[in-house]
Amino acid sequence: MPKLTFAAIQINNIDARTIAERDANLSRAKALIDELDSVDLIVLPELFTSGYSRETFDRLAELAEDINGKSFQFFSEIAQKKSSYISYGFPLKKDNQYFIAQAVINPKGELECIYCKQHMAQFGNSMEKEYFQRGDQPVSFEINGIKIAIIICYDMRFPELTRSLAFDHDIDFLIHPVAFYKDNSFPSWHHFVITRALENQIYMLSLNRAGEEYGNSIFCPPWIDYHVSPTTLQEQEEIIIREIDSQTIQKVREEYQFRKDRKKNY
Repeated sequence: MPKLTFAAIQINNIDARTIAERDANLSRAKALIDELDSVDLIVLPELFTSGYSRETFDRLAELAEDINGKSFQFFSEIAQKKSSYISYGFPLKKDNQYFIAQAVINPKGELECIYCKQHMAQFGNSMEKEYFQRGDQPVSFEINGIKIAIIICYDMRFPELTRSLAFDHDIDFLIHPVAFYKDNSFPSWHHFVITRALENQIYMLSLNRAGEEYGNSIFCPPWIDYHVSPTTLQEQEEIIIREIDSQTIQKVREEYQFRKDRKKNY
């Protein structure tokens, strides 16, 4: 049965105000990735290259990149050296507009896919509607026979999106990079992640940046019970290394037949 091993890096990146500070984020990622053993997929959080703050967003003209920008070239080289897929968040500049994007680079150093966040958060510590345009296309891809999709932060709040990815794209694993500040929406975050994983019977990784006001990344399997629980980090810089196992997914779906029992006319 297909399997995949991933490393999710809860990294202590900074809110960049200059190109030099953005490049410091890249260098920090390389230092952590260099220490990893062989994995199929490496994941970094939402807007990892730039950070997330009003001061950062006021400098998007300098910090945002096109698809083939400095960050792509940087991670393309690393992906080839590590023979791994790498997914990282960055501010994308396209047609003189800005998008919150998550790229995936394959082990050949090529762009596998890119996803643009579809829902802009404008509450708490978020001010995305003031700076970014919304994406309009779901994205999925495959590694070792494991089907994967990406959503970003606020996208999680819309069950229709995850449902569509689970059934129309037939995914096994949902990657959810976030830049989740500890505002009043923070306490509900893990409840949404666990619900999305269990109701769709998929693995879900929700990866935050590190730091006192961030942290608490979570990885949830397709089912939890008395013996199986989600993996949750604290605030410090840390790496989750886990396996996605399609046999586990199949077993869960056979025992709890939510998918077969659902109706088409709700």
